[in-house]
Amino acid sequence: MKFNKLVYALFIIMLVAFLSIYFGTTNGLINSNTEKTVFTEEKIKEFEKDVAEGKNVNIKDYVTNTSKDYSNKITDFGDGMSSFIFDMVNGVLKGSFKVVEKMIN
Repeated sequence: MKFNKLVYALFIIMLVAFLSIYFGTTNGLINSNTEKTVFTEEKIKEFEKDVAEGKNVNIKDYVTNTSKDYSNKITDFGDGMSSFIFDMVNGVLKGSFKVVEKMIN
């Protein structure tokens, strides 16, 4: 009886962790290696001035990279776990639909 409660509690904890990480990633709360760049007013004016003067411009000179990498071992583990769970559920659902399809045909 205690084993069933332990398995059930572990399942609930993993489900909550998966849903938290999944929705955090999809809503942009967790930035998973996305690069965000911001044009500042000074850089835009500098770019326009250089173009007007006919200088050779390179975008890397005008873009400020403000992305911060907040990843650590816990987030990497959570992302890996959510990918694993997604693959498992996806495989089970595909298999289930194949069985239902065979039953219908």
